Amino acid sequence: MIALRRTLAAAAVLAVAGGTAALTATSASAAPAETPFCTDADVTVTATPATDHAAGHHADVLHYSAATPTTHCTLSGAPYNTVFYDNANAPLGVPTTSDSSEGAPDVLIDATHTASSYVVIPTTAEPGPNSVKALEMHLPSDASRTPIGVYWPGNDLTTSAHFSVITQD
Repeated sequence: MIALRRTLAAAAVLAVAGGTAALTATSASAAPAETPFCTDADVTVTATPATDHAAGHHADVLHYSAATPTTHCTLSGAPYNTVFYDNANAPLGVPTTSDSSEGAPDVLIDATHTASSYVVIPTTAEPGPNSVKALEMHLPSDASRTPIGVYWPGNDLTTSAHFSVITQD
């Protein structure tokens, strides 16, 4: 009789332990994995002239896409530390500003999700650089802090540029 009670007690303990482990495993697998922030190695950035823009301005669009088919990461905010370069790869010294990244939505970058942001440039009669070859910029939330180079689509830069928050396409 005592052996039967011990066997039943042991079975009850194992059942509770097994049920708790199963519940814990189910809870852990049900929780979504946090998507990491994109680094410079995760994202390819290209630029094209925008077809629409505000009066007194023209714009270019920065397109963000996955660098590899297995890329799965997020961006949140606007590019920063932006520098334009001339044909001799010398910095142009063009003043740039960026939207605040505070409260910006997370944007998913993977094989099926892309994003974009605008570079808004005032139309002005003042002389500005007329030979822009490339843009160097940092991705928001990039822990690697490595800049990305972007071929610039034409010589349309004047005296300043403003970078908008990245949005999902």
